[in-house]
Amino acid sequence: MFGISIYLSKDNDFEATIQQASKNGFSLIFSSLHIPEENPANYHQLLTRLGAAAKKDNMQLILDISAESLAQIGLNIGNAEQLTELGVTGLRVDYGLTIDEIAKLATKIKVYLNASTIDESFLKSLLQAGIDISQVEAFHNYYPKPHTGLDIPFFKQTNGFLHSYGLKIAAFVPGDKEKRQPLFEGLPTLEKHRHTHPFAAALELETLGIDHVYIGDPSLQTKTTEQFAAFAKEQTILLDCELSNGLDSRIQQHLLKPDNNRMDPARDLIRLEKSRPALGKIDIAPIPTNTRPIGSILIDNQLFGRYQGEITIATCDLPNEPKSNTIGQLTPDSIAILPFIKPGQVLRLRAIN
Repeated sequence: MFGISIYLSKDNDFEATIQQASKNGFSLIFSSLHIPEENPANYHQLLTRLGAAAKKDNMQLILDISAESLAQIGLNIGNAEQLTELGVTGLRVDYGLTIDEIAKLATKIKVYLNASTIDESFLKSLLQAGIDISQVEAFHNYYPKPHTGLDIPFFKQTNGFLHSYGLKIAAFVPGDKEKRQPLFEGLPTLEKHRHTHPFAAALELETLGIDHVYIGDPSLQTKTTEQFAAFAKEQTILLDCELSNGLDSRIQQHLLKPDNNRMDPARDLIRLEKSRPALGKIDIAPIPTNTRPIGSILIDNQLFGRYQGEITIATCDLPNEPKSNTIGQLTPDSIAILPFIKPGQVLRLRAIN
């Protein structure tokens, strides 16, 4: 599932943001009471607004808390479940709570633990304290400061360990529109994702064992939001591209319809399964020159015999091929998505020219 991050600020239009996110297939919200830029006196009023909006649009709201931050809104571990009345569905606890307090809290509300700092002795202590592990999930941090995000080997090892205990895991990718203060350097969990396209980063997190992906920064570009929405609601990957001028209208119409990668995936190409049956009878002449860098959109011409009409996408740089015509090119952001396209995956090209 996909989630957004909303930060408690009196200038933040929670209601509109949440309503739009829900329409686009997002079902989770992360927020925090650790906001040094905001006056703690405003927290309760702001949280009331945020929780009401989350309930209205049926979104889960996970709140990052500590014993100190709870005290700032007049609560403590003993009565923290009162937050559920405001619309909070889970609490992320990081520091300042004992094993027994966490176990007790999990009897009243779902608890999210810091995924990067949990070790086996900690989990065993929680189990000995009688915690219901089905009420516990793991949640990685985001890292505002450049070069401080996690590396992949540690991340994979940690996720494997957490899954061995049956825990679901969440992590963050950066946004690509408004960046979060005070550094405005993106809010990823993995350092390699700091300047990566958010949707490509989200797909990579899935391959690395992440169950729930949150956008760390406040917002996404509209075209990126549409990519998340298509995947969340239809399991379709949108790929942006530029198409060649003068392209046969029948080929162009097919290119912009949903198709899918073959179930027997090629090493070097995405092969669109429905293309040859739809376009194989069109007489496609060879073109004079045909370079095929990664991200090239190709159609086999008459020199390829029975393969004429098959549309493919190059997943690596390929040599010239007179039997195949280049008819378009993916954008760099969409090229970054190619490694995460699985067998049978539904795709749809989106022309930007």
